[in-house]
Amino acid sequence: MKKLQEKIALAAMTAVYLLCVARYFPGRVRESLVATGSHLLVAGPVAVGGTILLVAVLQRLGDGRLPWDRVLRIFLTFGIIFELFFGIYHYLAINQPAALP
Repeated sequence: MKKLQEKIALAAMTAVYLLCVARYFPGRVRESLVATGSHLLVAGPVAVGGTILLVAVLQRLGDGRLPWDRVLRIFLTFGIIFELFFGIYHYLAINQPAALP
């Protein structure tokens, strides 16, 4: 039963990460897909790099390699946190009043 709960939790985290990464433009499917793909190419390496650093530290402190599901869980957690901060930054940058000339 524990394995099934872990798989469900991992699937839920993956869905939340993909929801955070998605860029939606109402009525413009192609633009939504292009913006989401380009955002994944920009933001993905940051999450991967943070995961590599954190996993290296945890392996150095621990006794060996981490299981793949734990590494994926670390990546998803790091990615969700990064996406939340990036989304707040993007939202605030878009909604700034235009500077007067």
